[in-house]
Amino acid sequence: MATTASGRNTVRLHRLTMVAEDDGIMVGRPETGSYAVFPEEGAQALRMLGAGTPVSTMAEWYQQACGEQLDVEDFLGTIEELGFVRAEGEEEPAGTPVRWQRLGRWAFSWPAWLCYLALTAAALAAMVRRPSLRPSYHDVFFTDHLVLIPVVLTATQIPCVLLHEGYHALSGRRLGLPSTLSIGRRLYYLVAETRLDSLYSVPRNRRYLPFCAGILADVLQVSAFTLLSAALHGRGIPPWCPALCLAVSFSCVIRIVWQFMFYLRTDLYFVMTNALRCSDLDVVTRFQLRTFFLRLLRRTPPEPDAEWSDRDRAMARVYAPVMVAGYGFSLGSLLWAGLPTTLHFCTLIANRFTGPHTSLGALLDAASFLGLTLLEFGLVGYVALRDRRAGRTTTQGAPS
Repeated sequence: MATTASGRNTVRLHRLTMVAEDDGIMVGRPETGSYAVFPEEGAQALRMLGAGTPVSTMAEWYQQACGEQLDVEDFLGTIEELGFVRAEGEEEPAGTPVRWQRLGRWAFSWPAWLCYLALTAAALAAMVRRPSLRPSYHDVFFTDHLVLIPVVLTATQIPCVLLHEGYHALSGRRLGLPSTLSIGRRLYYLVAETRLDSLYSVPRNRRYLPFCAGILADVLQVSAFTLLSAALHGRGIPPWCPALCLAVSFSCVIRIVWQFMFYLRTDLYFVMTNALRCSDLDVVTRFQLRTFFLRLLRRTPPEPDAEWSDRDRAMARVYAPVMVAGYGFSLGSLLWAGLPTTLHFCTLIANRFTGPHTSLGALLDAASFLGLTLLEFGLVGYVALRDRRAGRTTTQGAPS
């Protein structure tokens, strides 16, 4: 905080974005991903401070506009915690262009959309002509070697997932918004995540494409691998090559289906909450469910967050049964298909280890498959433990 010649203090702010929301003005810094909703009067106070208006003058305006006195110390403390205030001697960093912005604009230009439409239409036409090209779980078993299935599919899925997340990033960067890639967990699934917190700095109607861009990438991959399999079939090429293309295509289809499990905060969850004009729907719903079960157990529920909007609270009551049903579906599918499949693989592995006529190659195949399976479960457990520790650290370090 600096002092003017007249003795009235001023506050120097970073460049802030302000977007109108139903419950106020979303104010934030895209480069740091720090955002908060302010009432219109609070946003106007920030505009005044950003324009160099002395704090005392801003406080006087606020009292006249709202009919109540502003707690200046609390207000300044809040915007300092959000990182909106520039420290003494700190200069505003020069605006640097976001990398890959031009590529993002090209990837979603009208010529690109025409190419996407042509590719998808050609793949659908091929599936109609040849039913064997249609996605099926049988496509996963493109070889009799157990260990090759997870190894090859994992190796091929890495670039596929990167393309999915890359389209999320490019769709945001075309708007000049930064993004980051991280690894997370949804229930018992290990997932890659593109963080686009800076989307809060653009109007809601411009957020849909960044949310849906990953699904677009998956559709394009399904189309491309389907057409590639059709092109390779019957041309003297080993049969496993077109079969592998269909296996990769089917894994992309599964990723599209996964997006409809929006209760796991997938891409379509953000589309839904954006359309419903909610900001903390998942958090509020989980709180309401936890409160409900605690009351059933005659235990004292925690206090709700006063900053949650009335819109989130109202929609959470509708969304809660959907979330419960969704988790029930996931756990039910695990019991119905996941565990039996796992037991089947375990039986195959056990037979290979204990069979009297098992070859060395079959033993190595079974051992490698077992090791990869344990590694996958270990990664899920590690991410879960990491997130748990991160949550505990955040809770302990949060101001009371």
